[in-house]
Amino acid sequence: MVTTAPAPGRHRTSRPPRRLPGVLLGLVAVLAVAGAVAVFVLRIGFAPVLSPSMEPGFAPGDLLVTRQVDARSVDIGDVVVLPRPDAPGERYAHRVVEVDRSQAEPRVRTKGDNNADADPQRLRITSSTVPVVAGHVPWIGRVALLGQYSGVRVAVIVFAGLCLLVAAKRALW
Repeated sequence: MVTTAPAPGRHRTSRPPRRLPGVLLGLVAVLAVAGAVAVFVLRIGFAPVLSPSMEPGFAPGDLLVTRQVDARSVDIGDVVVLPRPDAPGERYAHRVVEVDRSQAEPRVRTKGDNNADADPQRLRITSSTVPVVAGHVPWIGRVALLGQYSGVRVAVIVFAGLCLLVAAKRALW
């Protein structure tokens, strides 16, 4: 019985497939494009949960997925994302517990599911549409909170663009 040794320089080594990084980059690029299409075409929005006021349904760090609905169609039981009257530039998500449509602009009163009492103010909805919660993704809101920082936003946009370019290059070769 004769055995032969492999030729010098021809060792078999186990390496990860060369296509795996390209597939992953392509997947990231497709998800980025799909997200952009969802935001602009389907009028979907996102809002992170910041406090435990909506537990157990939504926990801090969850990401709310919203859709725009006509302001006059908001009804009791809807979870809406509205601007905070006491903190300009911030928004909050609470359940609608009271709706007054007797005036040109509807007024709503909201309450957090985990709060004992309804919010003290009745908010006048001045816009034609309101973001209503359609679903949520647990824990992803923590990542979305990083988007508050302009440097992080720029880095994410650059990274998604590079993924798209690398995926396109690999597809062409």
